[in-house]
Amino acid sequence: MPSPTLPIELWLQIFRWATLDTWTHALYATDYSPFEAINVNIGTAESRYTKRALVFVCKRWRRWATPLLYEDIFIPRTYPSLYRMLRYGEDWGDGFIIPPCANLVKRAQLPYSSTVTSSPLALNALSVIKLCTSLEVLVRIADTPSPVAYDFATDCPSLPSLKRLDWWHSNEAARSGGINSLAHVLGVAPNLTYLSIGGEIWPNYLNTPPVHLPHLTTLRFRRVNAFFVLKLCRWQLPSLENVLFDHVPGPELFWPLWAAYGGQVRTIELGLSLKFYVLDFLDYIFAGCTGLEKLNFYVQFTHVAPINRPQESLRIVGMHGHPNSFYRVGSGEYWAHLERHFLAWSQPAFPALKTVVLYGDWNAVINEEEFDRVAKPLRDKGCTIEVARET
Repeated sequence: MPSPTLPIELWLQIFRWATLDTWTHALYATDYSPFEAINVNIGTAESRYTKRALVFVCKRWRRWATPLLYEDIFIPRTYPSLYRMLRYGEDWGDGFIIPPCANLVKRAQLPYSSTVTSSPLALNALSVIKLCTSLEVLVRIADTPSPVAYDFATDCPSLPSLKRLDWWHSNEAARSGGINSLAHVLGVAPNLTYLSIGGEIWPNYLNTPPVHLPHLTTLRFRRVNAFFVLKLCRWQLPSLENVLFDHVPGPELFWPLWAAYGGQVRTIELGLSLKFYVLDFLDYIFAGCTGLEKLNFYVQFTHVAPINRPQESLRIVGMHGHPNSFYRVGSGEYWAHLERHFLAWSQPAFPALKTVVLYGDWNAVINEEEFDRVAKPLRDKGCTIEVARET
């Protein structure tokens, strides 16, 4: 069917659905949603290829699909065509004009190789960032090791629209400050609500300027060292409620975190790592988070909850069914492990627990008689077991 026979609004909706993928929502999210802590460097290659294909079909499709193409940009070290499109747009003649696209950018990926300060000249990448006045998500990407220089100080433009920052720390780059320094970027992003951090900082970066993030509600630890945790515990985060852990080198590492923010944290999520099983990380969480209300974890990757530390405020537990290589789904070991989890949550140590939400794929077991048996203690307690609706 030729494109003119369909309303423009319908074509725009078709393009939108064609350029979504499994990770789109998680990469743009500025508020916490359970089990959306994916690898921020995974990119959206398939959807990006689709967007590029759409803009090359014809002029009409180019005009319609251009906003989708520039909503998520990658800023290389040299980018004359990107800068030109963001600032000036396109004029093909015959009245075919695409306006500047800078205000369409919602997410930007900025590798450290694009912010090398080998000379005192202003960084080209900053000129792109300054144009993007509607930028909501900024990703600092750790490049593969290469001989780069950060010998001169740099700057960072104001980022009032930024709501999410996915930061991977580089000690060498941080010496130059500005856009390469976490403290400096946070200082010009007052409306940040979501921060994910990773990397291992050197002790000389502990004495950086203080950070105050009044609106930050979600903090995600991808991989950090003790110095990073100590540095973070000096920040002012009055609205912090959600803390996510991808990996943990050791549970003792986060005692300063609980001392600083344990009383205000309401939601904890544990990632897809067997460290949470081997290290019994829940025991440390229960000791440090006195007001915990929601706990989300991968049931096959997490140690059974301890019952010697009562959690009187815990209301909701979310369990993701992602399998591991130790327990084959439906095997005796699988059911025994699941039963231990369900039995623990049915204990008097969790008097306020009323809801258990199952995330992921439980289709292979949820209708089995064995599931009803292992879930019986929870149901007898008065807990509701729900299956999360896929979005």
